[in-house]
Amino acid sequence: MEELTASLEKMRVESGNPTPEPFEKLINQLHELEDSTTVCEELVAGGILPLTVAAIQSSSLEAQAKGAELVAELAKVESCRLGCVTGGLVPILVEKMSSSNTKVALQACRALGNICYEHDGGRVSVMESGGASQLLSLLQRAANLPNTADDHQLRLVATGFLLNLLNSYDTVQDQSMEAELVDVLCEYLDKFAEDEDIPTHVLLSLTCMADTEVGRGLVVSRDITPQLVRVLRINESPEVTETCLELVTNLAETECVKTQVAQGGVCEAVVEVVRRHRNNPSSDLSPPIIKTATDLIVLILVGDESMGIVYSNGSGSVYQELLDWLTSDLEDLQIAGALAMGNFARSDAHCIQMVESGIAEKLLKVLSSHNSGEGDIRLQHALLSALRNLSIAKENKPVLVNQGALDVLLPMATAIETFPVVFKLLATLRMIIDGQTEAALKVGSSSEVVGRLVGWCGTTDHPGVQGESSRLLAWIIKNCGGDSSVITSLASAGCVAPLVLMLGSEHAVMVNEAALALVLVFGTVVTGNVVEKTKLPEVVTFVLKNPYLPPEIMSNVLSMMTALSANEPALESVKTDDMRAAVEELATHSNEQVKTLAVALKEKL
Repeated sequence: MEELTASLEKMRVESGNPTPEPFEKLINQLHELEDSTTVCEELVAGGILPLTVAAIQSSSLEAQAKGAELVAELAKVESCRLGCVTGGLVPILVEKMSSSNTKVALQACRALGNICYEHDGGRVSVMESGGASQLLSLLQRAANLPNTADDHQLRLVATGFLLNLLNSYDTVQDQSMEAELVDVLCEYLDKFAEDEDIPTHVLLSLTCMADTEVGRGLVVSRDITPQLVRVLRINESPEVTETCLELVTNLAETECVKTQVAQGGVCEAVVEVVRRHRNNPSSDLSPPIIKTATDLIVLILVGDESMGIVYSNGSGSVYQELLDWLTSDLEDLQIAGALAMGNFARSDAHCIQMVESGIAEKLLKVLSSHNSGEGDIRLQHALLSALRNLSIAKENKPVLVNQGALDVLLPMATAIETFPVVFKLLATLRMIIDGQTEAALKVGSSSEVVGRLVGWCGTTDHPGVQGESSRLLAWIIKNCGGDSSVITSLASAGCVAPLVLMLGSEHAVMVNEAALALVLVFGTVVTGNVVEKTKLPEVVTFVLKNPYLPPEIMSNVLSMMTALSANEPALESVKTDDMRAAVEELATHSNEQVKTLAVALKEKL
């Protein structure tokens, strides 16, 4: 401390004509300390900052550089940053950024960067002092300097300062300046893509800009895809790669960017990154890089246009690579491959082509190894999502059945407990049995599966599972070809009560599905005890009073009640005055079919 005090005193004596030596000595002394926090705080309290101002404003370029360098050292300490701002140092340092002397500009820039680090007061002061435009000019100038050690350091410090300035700050307050800034940052990525630190600063700065509405618009409109592809292809630093992937992921949340990056070769570059880190893991960052990369591919494929570009009629190189991921020994690749197949299968044309080329068989083969309660939940969910989408196309349903889809799926219905997976499973089964009598009979004949479905119909933990299980029961009945033994066993297993509740759904399509299924049930198994424990009177009355229900669905509900009325005891168990009143009102309905059915039912009631 005595040496530091002596150095400080010497600076005071020379303040009229500062020399670099005492500043350099003080800087070296600070470097020798393991923790300089207390000493820096005491130096600031002891009046060091006015002495640095004198040095920075002196005629000696060496003194200017050393004065700014000492400020940079002091500003490393969080508690000293405010003093740098209130001491009037920011405008002086901003001015020195334009110095033609590289060392002065560099240290001024470094000092400002440290003052702004996690310090909003510093950022505001820099902005108000015109620091943003000065920094932009410095970045433009530095981009064209030779590749010497000092010039490289200037570029590194300037991009680091920019990052500290933009981080958590809303805007540089000038859109035209921001637009120029995006151009400069792209130039840096073009010229210094192989560097380790500069691309990191630039990519993180672009991320900060993309976090604001205006900045994001400028970055997107500039289309920085070529620069991002360049970095991903030639920079092998795990840190840079991860930062670049995170920026693309951020930008790809915008729909038009998904198309930009798909057209610009980002997916191909990302696949290369995955291959690189899978085959030659370079660090602990390799697993998270692979996860980020695969998630990014899936995100890009969420866009309809971008998905079509990558699919390229089933011949795209990325599409082929994603197919290979399905059989990878890396879980993240398998999951991404399955999710990607689900995204590609969002159009009938793709679905049909994919099934013809054997994709469903591959998915089923992978799922057959994970169709128990011990299977990987994320992979199960991804595979089922893909199979569900593939089974939507009418042409694919019999193919999937013939490929043994039910042999893989039905064991899951009795083994899986995780509701998100159950939800996908039920939706997949419902799609596959549509129009496939044999498949519907196979599902409906499994007492264990039906028991699970009826149980799930009553769950309150997952509304989606509750709705899908009820719908699947309805679709089994609709598609079983009127098989009385299956319908009777379903009724005996308790499927009528959930179908009645489904009849009261807020979704018209589910109301219709329930009504059609109950028409078949009541036409096959009409006994009083089938309906006596249900809420059929209340639900039917509620539905018949719904003025927004389409006439064709209302007709199906009336047909259901007509089917029930064939059995007098069953009808007696559901008659109420409210139901009679609702039917009587429909007897004057404007739709002829509704009117005719209501009149006939009114007589029976």
